Amino acid sequence: MSKTLPPHLLVERALALVPDYEDFLPLSDAVIGASRVDLEKVWARSGAYTTLGKRVVDPERVDDLVRQLLDRSHQRLREMFELVLGAIREQQAGNAAVAAEMLVRAGEMEEAEGRLDKAERIYHMALRICQDLREKEPHVLALRRLGRTARTAGRLDQAWSWYDQSWQLAVDAMDLEGQVIACQGLGNVCDDRGERDRARTWWERGLELAAGLDAPTLEWPLYVNLSVLTMLEGDLGEAERLLGRGRERMERTGAPEARLYWLNNRGLLQLEHGDPAAAEAVFREALPEAEGRWELTLRVNLGEALLRQGRLLEAADEARRAEEVAIVHRLVPDLVDVYTLLGAIARERCDEEGFVFYEQALRVSHERGLPRKTEAAILHGYGQLHAACGRPEEGRGYLEAARDVYRALGLGPELARVDEDVARLEPEPV
Repeated sequence: MSKTLPPHLLVERALALVPDYEDFLPLSDAVIGASRVDLEKVWARSGAYTTLGKRVVDPERVDDLVRQLLDRSHQRLREMFELVLGAIREQQAGNAAVAAEMLVRAGEMEEAEGRLDKAERIYHMALRICQDLREKEPHVLALRRLGRTARTAGRLDQAWSWYDQSWQLAVDAMDLEGQVIACQGLGNVCDDRGERDRARTWWERGLELAAGLDAPTLEWPLYVNLSVLTMLEGDLGEAERLLGRGRERMERTGAPEARLYWLNNRGLLQLEHGDPAAAEAVFREALPEAEGRWELTLRVNLGEALLRQGRLLEAADEARRAEEVAIVHRLVPDLVDVYTLLGAIARERCDEEGFVFYEQALRVSHERGLPRKTEAAILHGYGQLHAACGRPEEGRGYLEAARDVYRALGLGPELARVDEDVARLEPEPV
């Protein structure tokens, strides 16, 4: 196969040759994973602006990656078959609850690989076999998983419906743990919609319910969410307090991912305090422990900290590393954050080539059904770039579009920042 590929084939051209159905997913993954920035352009001005479709495929790596991906795919399929076969055996033995839980585990494997439609099908199967069970925990779990996949896919109304059903069922079954987790899910959906007051209500209700459970694993995500919300509203002291409470619970769990949540949010707080050097130190402390989506998130945030210090080349380097992670792990929705950072770097340089990044970010946001507040943030940055490049009318158009979304969502702090930028574009009084 490597002999049939040209030495510098663009990713977009290579993928155009790969049939778009399930059997060829490993090959698509290999083409993307084997791509790299064109070495002939890496020192050119255009090298910093290479997005996924404009990268080149390394033919020597495609073969190896296909074999690795196929091996992983076969292993995953074996594990899936074992879970499904186990569910059949448990159902035959009259253990429908255990069968449903095994199906949920199979769905989680698909969900972890980004196959949301397949995960949802399996969760629906689990839901069907546990609806009439006396024990409600498997039913509640299947509903929550359906809520999570719908939210990931950007279908917020569906996500709300599934989480609400899980909440009602957990209440009926007096399942406090299920109620707490449902509160987190419902609050997350409200936050995605921009309904911050409702999000706060659900997260605080979750903490009240968790108070008697001595379950730090349930509590710390709620404290972190409330800390971020409070930070966005400008109350940095309260955000610090809430994050501190979350850290106390995290340390009791000993979970590595909990520490990454704390470090990342600690860094974000330092940024809001106007101390990007301190934020940089925190993000760098977390990076050695991170991989996959966490590495991408931390590199984007580190890039933001470097950008605020005026270290544009280093910020761009972190953005490109984050893009590599997104490409290798197929984290397509997360490319929005990468392209937004690259657009902000271009804005500081008054570089019109940054327009491509905001266009890419808008495309991904629309294709993946991301929350409207994400789209508004992209529009805000795009408007700032136009203004920085001496295009005030175009800039005003994007800023007003962002303002309309923020106003509709009721996001006051973001709306105020856009209003400030619009005011800067108004002509000076004579």
